[in-house]
Order: sequence, then C-alpha cells, then structure tokens
Amino acid sequence: MIGGVSNNSYRNYSSYGKIASGNKLPTAADGAAELAISQKLEKEQRTAGVYQRNGRDNVSQLNIRDGVLDGVTDYLQDIRENAVYAQNGTLSAGEKGDIANASSQLMKGIGQQLSSQQMSALGLDKMDLSDIDSIDQAIQNVNNARGSVGAVTNGFEHNISYNSVARENLLSAQSSIADTDVAQEITELKKNQTLDAYRNQMQKKQMDDEANKNNISYML
Repeated sequence: MIGGVSNNSYRNYSSYGKIASGNKLPTAADGAAELAISQKLEKEQRTAGVYQRNGRDNVSQLNIRDGVLDGVTDYLQDIRENAVYAQNGTLSAGEKGDIANASSQLMKGIGQQLSSQQMSALGLDKMDLSDIDSIDQAIQNVNNARGSVGAVTNGFEHNISYNSVARENLLSAQSSIADTDVAQEITELKKNQTLDAYRNQMQKKQMDDEANKNNISYML
C-alpha cells in the first residue's frame, strides 16, 4: 500500500496509460534497460532517415546534371549534322557561312547550360565546329561524363535503398520493445482488477470480523 492505494491500483493506472498511448515504456520505471535500448534504436532509425533524405537530395542534383548533359548531346548532334552538311560540294560560300553561324549559335546554347570550367573539362572549348572527328570526340566526352554521373547516382540509390531497409528493421525492432501489446496489457489489467476486488473483499471481511468480535466483547 502507498498512501492508501494498493500497488495493484498503480499498476492498473499504468496499464490504462499504456493502452491509451500505445507506449509500454512511458517511464524508466516501466523498464530501464528496454527504454535505453528503445532510445538507441530511435537515434539510429532517425539517422538512417536523414541519410535517406540526403541521398535523395544528391540523386535529384545528379538527375539535373544528367539532364543538362543530355541537352548538350542534342546540341552537339545538331552541330555534327551541320558539319556533315557543310561538306556538300554544291553549297555556296554564303550557305556554308550560314551553317557555320548556326553551329556557333548552338555553341552559345551549350555555353548557357555549362560553366566555362565545365566546358573546358569536356573539351568543348577547343572543339572545331567544322571537324567531324573533333565533334565526335566532344560527344564521347559528354557520354563519358554522363556515364560517371550514372555510376554515382547508382551508388546513392543503393545507399538510399540500404538505409530504407535498415530504418524499417530498426523501426520494427523498436516497435517490438516499446509498443504496447494491447491484448496482453488488457489481460494484465483484468488480472490486477480481479486481485484488487479480491483484496478489497478480504479487507472488508476482516473489518467485519473485527467489528463482530468487538460487538461480542462488548456484550460480554
């Protein structure tokens, strides 16, 4: 008994709280070791969640990069097409000049997509717009860059998948420790209520017996 309330009654109050909240470890008194493990699992699953989010952000950035390079490839294919057409011996000097101007405009379009450092890294700053081999090399450089982006993207996607599975497993483990087994808790609550009722009945009987004894003593 604590302050006139049985320990069983306190357990009943605890059961009501666990059933209502779904958390069987609201305080350290409900299981200090289990609570410590649950909090550690909470930390680890939250960390895995952040890794997932960071990975998704990186994949989004890489997808943008890949999209830009895809657009650059389209520009280069147009430039190559112009270079091939310019070799047509029936074209006048003016027509060839128009083709060269069109290719120059396409290069300006590429320049709007890439920084000067990126242009240099891809060898686009030295590309000869009239030389098919030079253009082919530039296209190959861009394709290689896209391949590298794809490889890094695959790595991030693998990490996202790994952290997703890890987080699910951690959440499952935490749930098995911290989540209330409602059916079990209700059974425990009913058992404690029955014990309380029995204990109250016995206390009442004891009080009645004492009263009867006193009455008999008084009559004698």
